[in-house]
Amino acid sequence: MVDAVKDVSSLVDVAPRERFARVCALTGAGISVAAGLGTFRGPDGLWTIAPEVERAMHAHLLPANVDALWSVWGGMWEIAAGAGPTPAHRALAATGASVITQNIDGLHQAAGSADVVELHGSAGRARCLDDDFCGWTGQAHEVRQGDLPGCARCTEPARPAVVLFGEMLDPEALGEARRLVSSCDLFLAVGTSGRVAPASWLAPTARAAGAYCVNIDLHPDGPADPAFHARVVGDAQDVLTEWASLPSP
Repeated sequence: MVDAVKDVSSLVDVAPRERFARVCALTGAGISVAAGLGTFRGPDGLWTIAPEVERAMHAHLLPANVDALWSVWGGMWEIAAGAGPTPAHRALAATGASVITQNIDGLHQAAGSADVVELHGSAGRARCLDDDFCGWTGQAHEVRQGDLPGCARCTEPARPAVVLFGEMLDPEALGEARRLVSSCDLFLAVGTSGRVAPASWLAPTARAAGAYCVNIDLHPDGPADPAFHARVVGDAQDVLTEWASLPSP
């Protein structure tokens, strides 16, 4: 029988830093709220307050929704770049944690994290719509400016290099995520429930490999996921900053 998940108020109480040498964190939209980026789900989520965001989510609407992709994803990148990393991003970087992120905002790299897997791509990169015959990818600022950004190599439009509904995640990113969770001794899920695949198999994989698993969630919306040993109910900005201040192994 799996033990009941403990609800606690401090990561320090259940996972003192000196006990763990290989930390891996899965992060979601909640970690970037303090940088001015909204979450998607919930009563205050972007899908509720800005229904037009839906056009930026689906691959089957391409190429007619390229304008929405640049407006939504490019807008998020600009907000993130202007705000910079949050204390939670900086805390993870300071501890040397590996990061698997569902976010596309580049804030982990900006904070100094060296080992980052971007499951859903990055709004800071662009790619040609013609994957079969061109296949160009590059930094978003490299694309030509016009009515809509164009590919830096051919005449096709360019799009943000984010993963949309209906598209496959990068197999290399998935493989690296599996490697990281299989080799860590502490697994943290920050700003995400981790209940949506493929993120949903990360905590069970980490736990099966012997890691202690903790979910950090300011607004839990249901029972704790039994894949975790503990759930810290609190703001990741405070929780991770306190935890990062402790002595390391």
